[in-house]
Amino acid sequence: MISVEYGASWPIKFEPFPAEEVPELYDELITFVGVRINIDTWCAMDDVKRCRLIEKLTIEFCKETSPKKTCGVGQAMVRGGIIDALDIYGGGGSQWLNKYGSYPSNRSSITEDSSPCEMKTEPSIRFITARRSPRSSYVGSRQ
Repeated sequence: MISVEYGASWPIKFEPFPAEEVPELYDELITFVGVRINIDTWCAMDDVKRCRLIEKLTIEFCKETSPKKTCGVGQAMVRGGIIDALDIYGGGGSQWLNKYGSYPSNRSSITEDSSPCEMKTEPSIRFITARRSPRSSYVGSRQ
């Protein structure tokens, strides 16, 4: 298990996802991450933003699927599955996590030079979205 301090009240923990025991849930997690993460944006993030994104994805996935209740898979294992998904999509998740300790990824066949994050020389363009207040979205929907 790896524990990463990133400025929150408590560190986030990573454990390997039991892909052989619950392959359907693992496939669902891989698809979930692929839909929600843009690898170029991931590569441009610093460590704190990456940790926050992983924590956000973990919470969203757990709310949608209840992996602890249905399969006995906790949040630390879901975070490990997110790291595996980042490796699958070319984001170098296990390489990034190895800065904090040795992480046994399910995707051990990925080589060190396969990550596009390490090859980027300039950060990608970040998109700024305006936030609407709940009241303004309610008023807009009533017209």
